[in-house]
Amino acid sequence: MLLFFCMNTTYAQWMQVADFGGLERDDLVAFTCNNRAFAGSGMQVGYQVTNDFYEYKANNDQWVAITNLPATPRQYAFSFSFENVALVFAGTDQSGIDLKDGYQYTPQNNNWTIAAAYPGNGSRACAASTFNHFGYAGLGRSNGSIMHNDWWQYNLNNNTWIQKSNFPGVARNLSACFESNGLIYIAGGIGSNDTAFDDIWQYNPLTDNWLLVDTLLPLGVGNTAHCKVKNSGVLIGGFNGQNTYTSNALQFDAYNNSWLSIPSIPTNGAIKGAKAFSINNTLYVTCGITADNTRLRNTWKFDMINAIKTTIANEHEIHIFPNPSSEKFNLSFTNENQELFTNYTICDINGKMIKSAPVDKNVETLCIETKELDNGIYILKMYQTDKIHHYKLMINK
Repeated sequence: MLLFFCMNTTYAQWMQVADFGGLERDDLVAFTCNNRAFAGSGMQVGYQVTNDFYEYKANNDQWVAITNLPATPRQYAFSFSFENVALVFAGTDQSGIDLKDGYQYTPQNNNWTIAAAYPGNGSRACAASTFNHFGYAGLGRSNGSIMHNDWWQYNLNNNTWIQKSNFPGVARNLSACFESNGLIYIAGGIGSNDTAFDDIWQYNPLTDNWLLVDTLLPLGVGNTAHCKVKNSGVLIGGFNGQNTYTSNALQFDAYNNSWLSIPSIPTNGAIKGAKAFSINNTLYVTCGITADNTRLRNTWKFDMINAIKTTIANEHEIHIFPNPSSEKFNLSFTNENQELFTNYTICDINGKMIKSAPVDKNVETLCIETKELDNGIYILKMYQTDKIHHYKLMINK
């Protein structure tokens, strides 16, 4: 009788699969094209940056080397994933010099070609995501730990960049970034003086507007493994900017602006600098570094991500800009949903009402004057006949 032993190990719905194809590393990049996953670059053991790349073949649980990135070895690069191609940009080289160059990878012929260089201020640990045939990237930092908040759009069709509205939050790097329901989310990150953020921002590519989401991360965190799975953003691990690492695993329900906990990766413990990707709605996480400075090449998969309710645009969605503001907020309504709202109130952080007024249905954009308000955080309540929707406002004069 023949006995076959499977090397995969299952823990609490996570399954350990084949180790990453290259040496142990962190701060690599990963992308998918037509449910084919690729990962490479990053910081290896011995503090050596690299430009090698590998494809993960889920059907036979195998990592296979592909053509190296034809450029300077690097860590902290960012990538865009499209249907048939992917792109890798920027990062920092072995000596800490900022890189801006870009390269397009075509899986069909295992070939890299030069793309338009990233024009943003930051070069390392930028936030990046895609929607339709556009890539969006920004924030990040440059040499000297200078943080940035510029935001750029890349057009795959003509290989060009244009600048969009700056990220209105505190400048930072190492943020999680993902697309859901046609909106792009930036969650957490690490700012100057190693400050870890717990805020979440929403960017609308159609209106070029930013909105501070009225939901926070469970803790300030950056350098998480993150990607989109079943229309949810998933965050794995990360750290607080100092030497406190986390093993938290979270799923963001973008429809309800809420976080759902999922089981942590069992044996790696707390990690940062890992990379996540999705194949056929299954989550994969590979590599990373632990708090004791051990770099990893473990790969794990998790196929229990629950589907969430989705919509092209929430029926109650409102875009508030600028936010933070000094004197006034503008409220732009989507899908002609202004008729749904009756009135609004602004309350301080303790729930005390500051002002209230009906919603003027004769204007396309509602302007709320806030000159009299002191600096701080306020809550905007938008009333429908049977619902109240809450939004966070920030006054910064």
